[in-house]
Amino acid sequence: MISVVIPLYNKAHTIERTLGSVLTQTFKEFEVIIVNDGSTDNGVEVIKNFTNDYRVRIINQENQGVSVTRNRGVAEAKYEYIAFLDGDDEWISGYLQSVINVITKFPTAGMICTAGFVYGGDKMCSRIAKKYNNKVTLINFFENPHVFVHTSATVVKKTAFYKTQGFPAGMKNNEDYACFFSIAMISDVVYNGCPLSIYWGNIPGQATSEKNMDSHVINRHNLCYANWVKSGKQNRTFLIFMKYEIRHQILGYLKNKNATALNYLMDNLSNEIKRHFSSFEWLLYKKWCTLSITYIYLTKIIWRTHGYPVVNYK
Repeated sequence: MISVVIPLYNKAHTIERTLGSVLTQTFKEFEVIIVNDGSTDNGVEVIKNFTNDYRVRIINQENQGVSVTRNRGVAEAKYEYIAFLDGDDEWISGYLQSVINVITKFPTAGMICTAGFVYGGDKMCSRIAKKYNNKVTLINFFENPHVFVHTSATVVKKTAFYKTQGFPAGMKNNEDYACFFSIAMISDVVYNGCPLSIYWGNIPGQATSEKNMDSHVINRHNLCYANWVKSGKQNRTFLIFMKYEIRHQILGYLKNKNATALNYLMDNLSNEIKRHFSSFEWLLYKKWCTLSITYIYLTKIIWRTHGYPVVNYK
């Protein structure tokens, strides 16, 4: 009933733990599609030595990047619901059963997001949208997407997935946000506030550890805005969050005196997006004055008055 898609690229050191967390799920009716994206280590051999479970299928391809790899996994999946899991993360044993429970209760949902744990190398804490702690409910995803979604704790309907471009090929970072934001624009989203996944940080080879990803973030802004327009601008909260997120990005540049990054954003952000900000605001940022930082903090305060959820780390 559920297809589990795991992209594999040089994760021989973690894939046994990841796959083991799938094979020990209390819910058993699933398939596992591991797409080996031209790994140069012995990850495939590790898998074959670890299990011969008939539900596990390995597909080999030349290295094409994580977006193409995940898209290939979805294309190969035989079930309607796709559960994504990265090759260095894992699930608590009841994760898939909780997904089935959500599907039963909310059959129209095109995406299911679940809270989880974060392990940073020295301690583990739970990562939950505070407003929805221990709740399972339909949400307005764009209240604060970053507290809701993490790739290894996200399940999508294949029909909803194929109404978007999937994971944009060539993006090394933010490809997951680009895909999931686009799905949330056209379908119902359910959030499960019970932590049932584990994100492992500080793992060698993680894409999120790479630097200089500003271009991918800006590409994601442009792509998602274009998809929002295509959707008929149905979810107005998207626009509120997009402006909040871009201002937060600019705030980091201003505080770090990173003129190169700020200029790059101003030059490459689409004109359609920039029209949603006043000329006065852009002028403030170009002047690099204290007022520009104060202005962004004021917008953050206004954003908080909406009562949008924040992350509750425990």
